[in-house]
Amino acid sequence: MTIQRNQPWGTAAMLPEGAPIAGSNAELRRLIACQRAANLPPSPIGVIGGDLWRVVGAPAGGAERLRSQFARTAPIDLIEVAADEVVHWACAHAVARKSWWHGPAMAAMSVELAGKYRLAPAAHPNDGRLHVLTTGIDQPALGMAQRVLARRLLPSGAHLPHPAITMRRLVTTEFRFDRPLWLWLDGERVGRCCELTVSIQPDAAVIVF
Repeated sequence: MTIQRNQPWGTAAMLPEGAPIAGSNAELRRLIACQRAANLPPSPIGVIGGDLWRVVGAPAGGAERLRSQFARTAPIDLIEVAADEVVHWACAHAVARKSWWHGPAMAAMSVELAGKYRLAPAAHPNDGRLHVLTTGIDQPALGMAQRVLARRLLPSGAHLPHPAITMRRLVTTEFRFDRPLWLWLDGERVGRCCELTVSIQPDAAVIVF
């Protein structure tokens, strides 16, 4: 069940013996993709690095913490990404762009952070919604000077609101690009696409942190 307003998230629980541990966005995405490909129910995955780990406070202690009294477990939402009809999964964010400096760009976020940038300040990894930012897709694109300014504001999340950036909270949305854009999932470039559908899948994975 997704998080409710003013309610605590997660419970105290250690990582089961033998359960995998992810130290980066890429490792977590691959572990979850294996679970999904095998059609297995969500099983706990420890996180000791990456954007999700930072979002939950970057708790110190590494793998030892995950099997201690301080460990916590919680469900997270996943982003289902259909790029030109090929299905992928993302744990934190899906980004389609040509360049940060020109052209259209889209970011579908299930957490607030993408690397050092606080792209979606209101996002929570278990709120059951995608936080989708676009520029140059259904509005005029940011100009170069505006992009330089926005880039300076991204680490604090102060780039919003902005008349050339649309932010929407959605369950699913579709895009069709005039020219192929590069697709990045959890910080990894996976290819190009012209048609893109992103959907949130609530409570689709479980992490221990």
